[in-house]
Amino acid sequence: MNAKVSSQIVRKSRVADDFGQAAARYDEVARLQRQVGEQLMTRLRPGEAGHVLDLGCGTGYFLPRLLEALAPAQLTASDLSPGMIRYAREQRGVAADWLVADAESLPLGDASVDQVFSSLMIQWCSDPVAVLREVRRVLKPGGEAVFSTLTDGTLHELREAWAQADPGVEHVNQFRSRSEYEQLIKSVFDHAGIESVPLTFWYPDAMALLHELKELGARYKDEGRRAGVTAPGRFRRLKQAYEQWRDPAKGLPATWQVAFIHIQG
Repeated sequence: MNAKVSSQIVRKSRVADDFGQAAARYDEVARLQRQVGEQLMTRLRPGEAGHVLDLGCGTGYFLPRLLEALAPAQLTASDLSPGMIRYAREQRGVAADWLVADAESLPLGDASVDQVFSSLMIQWCSDPVAVLREVRRVLKPGGEAVFSTLTDGTLHELREAWAQADPGVEHVNQFRSRSEYEQLIKSVFDHAGIESVPLTFWYPDAMALLHELKELGARYKDEGRRAGVTAPGRFRRLKQAYEQWRDPAKGLPATWQVAFIHIQG
């Protein structure tokens, strides 16, 4: 996936390693991933399917759901991370074809897939057009693909707090805008729709959010980031700066900007 988050340059191996190391504990903290995936499931065309591809399947959390909802004749689970595929294969107990594969170069035949489900994967790709072209290549005529992705404005509270605590240094992943995704999709597909939905989760303090991001393997991924451990003083300033958003009843918010994409092949 030669991952790139906006202007950040990130190696594919970094993405695979981060998420692979998080596999065993991922589902325990993946509130966002579960909620987004559930919403994405509702955007799939119901009924029996031939060949379904879960592209960027992660821990395989949605594989049983895809089997139940679509009753596919063939289910393929693909992920860049060997650790994620190993965990999914061992834990999900589903009959699937398991692929450790780059989404930019899928080892699948032309026009071989009826439906593609891909949740919160494409934002880590440096070349989403290459991914979309691969999806177009493997989709059968009349097939469909549904994606969810993160867009700009995600974790704006954390970004602003870090800007106060550690000026001039990036600490939060940046993502493409909705309009950028619209342009990228239109360059590959004739028929596609996109819907934006903000989702907010609440935390007792800033460190709880940072811990969750680390456990998810979703830490800041710029290869040019500051080396070494962040000084304790910066964390203290971060916690103080984040308090400006505290809701007395709910705690501290973290807002994710999510886009849902529906494509007709």
